[in-house]
Amino acid sequence: MVYDVWRGRWQLVAGEGDSESMALVPLEGGEEDAILQYSDIESYSGDTSVPTADTLELAESILQRLQPGDRHEMGQMVYRNAIAAGVLMMAVALFWWLTVSVFGKQLGSEDAQLSLIFDLDYKWVAALVPILIFVATTLMKLSAEKSQPWAGLAAGAMLILALFLAIEPIGHLAFGSAPPIMLLHSARLIALGVMVHYCASMFLDALLLRWVRDLLANFPVDISPLGGAPAEGQAE
Repeated sequence: MVYDVWRGRWQLVAGEGDSESMALVPLEGGEEDAILQYSDIESYSGDTSVPTADTLELAESILQRLQPGDRHEMGQMVYRNAIAAGVLMMAVALFWWLTVSVFGKQLGSEDAQLSLIFDLDYKWVAALVPILIFVATTLMKLSAEKSQPWAGLAAGAMLILALFLAIEPIGHLAFGSAPPIMLLHSARLIALGVMVHYCASMFLDALLLRWVRDLLANFPVDISPLGGAPAEGQAE
């Protein structure tokens, strides 16, 4: 499914040969008016500001990637992603609390080798890895949606640093005299990083979808097949 945002009479993404292609189109008007122009938005603007070209392009990018069928499905996607993100967030908190704080001594956390980076102990590393993954995931979303290279550069650097910290115990085991329990240390860090990545990703998707839904509610546009009016019942 391909989504499109019309600016004036220029089409950003062609939907040739795709009967399911979608667009952001005005809620009212005939076939000739099924193109979103700034004059159309200004007539409905009221107290809200006119969306810029970058705002429309960002909305298009979000729709292209997540592909909701209509505004109702968009609301359901916000709900599902938010619930899943909350479940994972609590799972991360409990997993860290149990495996690092409560039973950390039994799992050998106090005997873990110090990190080569600033001589951090295992508890600090276990706190730093999720933070790095969360910030890196946020920057990756920012770089992907807004085409910002510096955000992507910082995200890549943080991911490599988090990966190094996560597999460093295995390195101590492979190239030093560390005990085999180092495998368990790396496994805990990798599990934390993966859960935090998916938690942040789903929550950010929910926020972005909610932003697009608010954009559709505040301006006379809706998701609709290219060249046609919105399906009945989609408008709110």
